[in-house]
Amino acid sequence: MYFNSVSPKGAYNSMLSTGAESLSSKKAHATEQSTDLVGKTNLMFQIENKAINKISTEALNDIKQILERSQVLPDVAQSAYLKHGQAQEVVLGITINGELKAYQNQQGYITSKNEAGELIKQANGDVKQLQRLVQQKYGDGAMVEVFQGSNRPTNAEIFERYTGQSFQSFVAEEITSRQHASDQAKLEQDQYLRNKIMFDQAPQVAVFKVEGQIVGGIDENGFADMGRKLLDIAQQKGIDNAELEPLFMIDPKRSPSQVAELFTQAFGADAEVEYFTPSNAPTRAQIRQQSEL
Repeated sequence: MYFNSVSPKGAYNSMLSTGAESLSSKKAHATEQSTDLVGKTNLMFQIENKAINKISTEALNDIKQILERSQVLPDVAQSAYLKHGQAQEVVLGITINGELKAYQNQQGYITSKNEAGELIKQANGDVKQLQRLVQQKYGDGAMVEVFQGSNRPTNAEIFERYTGQSFQSFVAEEITSRQHASDQAKLEQDQYLRNKIMFDQAPQVAVFKVEGQIVGGIDENGFADMGRKLLDIAQQKGIDNAELEPLFMIDPKRSPSQVAELFTQAFGADAEVEYFTPSNAPTRAQIRQQSEL
């Protein structure tokens, strides 16, 4: 048995919850977090090799398809709302002075505006006991309605009795809201992809190598991007991670030459730095691919 002390709108919405609907909560959470990353090390430095598991492109595609299917599009949501509205699932209700105050469906879910829902819960399926409890609590102005078989009202009819709102209007409002949320999500996704492309295509004006192996790069804005390979080679050479931390630190005020100096101090004669002009430099994506383990 499940108890819901608010309006049935929550039940309809939870049934069709989507990623788009959670955008506002995600934004609020993101706003609470600090966006100042200067002076902090990136995740690559903080994660140990044993904690990294690579998955195949096929597995990534499978995950993408699952996520796409989990998004309920507005037209699909509308069909689901209307189908649910036509179902006849409510088995009993409590009315007080002609107003529906609580009801229970065949799955055991109770929806209530007041303590009437608690009475349904106490009766535990015993209609006669529920009638006695309602009479004791609310007097002659209250009654228990029992619905059976094809005489049951539809969920939409119960919704309208309970809320005083047209079910069709409710669905229209919900679909409009979902459409806005879906449109906003698409815009944000598009902006994210644009930013990611720009970030991945950033020219690496200095490329860092150890014994000929590419381990990282830095763009002209001072964003150093060191790969996991650097940490692996350093471990083989007995270099402590503490010496490498500055290389993984986010500090856009540093110039490529300053980062190159730190890199050379850590790896000595094995270090090699190759400089490029922005017009002929490899991209961040290219360097990242080569600096992975």
